[in-house]
Amino acid sequence: MLKLAEVFTDHMLIQRGKPVELQGTADPGQTVQVRLADQSRQTAASGDGTWHVVLDPFSASRALVLEVSAGSETISLNDVAVGDLFLAAGQSNMEYVLQNEAHFKEAQQLVQDMDLRVLYVPQVEYPEQPVSRKLEWKVLDKSNLANDSAVAVYALAEIKKHTDVPLGIVECYKGGTSASCWIGETALQSDPLIRNIFYDKYWNDICDQSEEQEDIKREQYVRIVAKYLDDVAAYQRMYPDRPMSWLKHDLGHTPWPGPKGKKDFGRPGGLHDMMFSRISRLKYKAVWWYQGEEDAKNASAYEPLLSLLIDSWRRELRDDLPFFLVQLPSYIEETYPETWPIIRQAQYEMSSKKTHTHILCTIDLGDSYNIHPTDKLQFGRRLGMLCLETLYGMDLGWQYARLKHFEKTGSGIVLVFEGIEEGGIVVHVDGKERNARIHDGRLHVPAPARTIAYAWQNNVDHVTWNENGLPLFPFRITV
Repeated sequence: MLKLAEVFTDHMLIQRGKPVELQGTADPGQTVQVRLADQSRQTAASGDGTWHVVLDPFSASRALVLEVSAGSETISLNDVAVGDLFLAAGQSNMEYVLQNEAHFKEAQQLVQDMDLRVLYVPQVEYPEQPVSRKLEWKVLDKSNLANDSAVAVYALAEIKKHTDVPLGIVECYKGGTSASCWIGETALQSDPLIRNIFYDKYWNDICDQSEEQEDIKREQYVRIVAKYLDDVAAYQRMYPDRPMSWLKHDLGHTPWPGPKGKKDFGRPGGLHDMMFSRISRLKYKAVWWYQGEEDAKNASAYEPLLSLLIDSWRRELRDDLPFFLVQLPSYIEETYPETWPIIRQAQYEMSSKKTHTHILCTIDLGDSYNIHPTDKLQFGRRLGMLCLETLYGMDLGWQYARLKHFEKTGSGIVLVFEGIEEGGIVVHVDGKERNARIHDGRLHVPAPARTIAYAWQNNVDHVTWNENGLPLFPFRITV
């Protein structure tokens, strides 16, 4: 029987400017004919029934029909577009859906007639999970975007304002996930440090656990979470005007994490196999990565972990793809205090050490008491603007402020910035807070000064913006 791989459906978007790889199955040895626009290819299914063809790159196009035939069977996919496809990935803040976002009604009007394509990857946690596994492309409109990523849709809409190229996103994310969930087991075991912290430790903790014991723990955890959510709903009905900080003080945080095991979506490499692998044969313009909160418990190892994820994804996607990292915003992290600055710095380091890796600062967009800020519009806009600057070559006069370098002088230390000429700043010098001012892109810190830091807290009290209203990246230097 003739079939196309599951990622190919009506309304799909193909990445322009790159070879188009199409796969499927047919009867062994059967001739398969593929036609798209003015290109046609023919191949024979192998002994196991699989077939694979490669078409030459296309330029931006719309309303194409893909036809695949073998013997008396023909598959036709309608409304195929060619444009730019982005992979939106990470954990819960990338997952945060539009219907819960502060500007949902505006978003419904925003996407109308934009021709934005979306492929959502179902959150399948383990092989035997009894859920639908169907992949299906759609064109966004006001009736069907409620459960799509707010950050990704807003970013796509921002790009669309400046280009007529068809655009799309593949949504591949899951809340509460470490980056290690999204890296294949072979790659995780290739690095001794990563293997020890994220792989061996996980499985060693439950080496004697039976499947029955795991199922009992999972059932208990479901009941605990359900009771907590019921308590939250009752609390909000009773105290509708109380902020999230009061609710967390009175009820505590959501019970977390769940029990470890072979069915745990948090197991190392699990979602790589169950979700990422399903869309790894597609071609993309870039990857958008918003994650890091769950790795606060191992913050000191996050830089090599993130580096491994970028390298392994590029290898599996067979492309040195640009990566766009969303740096974590402010938040009061009580379980792992003083760890988010380490995560942010690791993200920042990747943007300078890895080729084609970019980062946007969101330090000013957080909610101190809500790990999921409900206003995602600015997150998406900044991501879209950064893409326009770096991928589309648009000079929008849009640049973040960042520390460039520092110089020792006889009277102290001079910090040299780029992207900001003037502005007030609060720095911590050897742990003591000081009010200072950046002038002509420079800041003089009198001696003695051994450590100088700005915005180096989980939850930042003082943010410095440049003339374009963009925040200065956090930093900490040792002199």
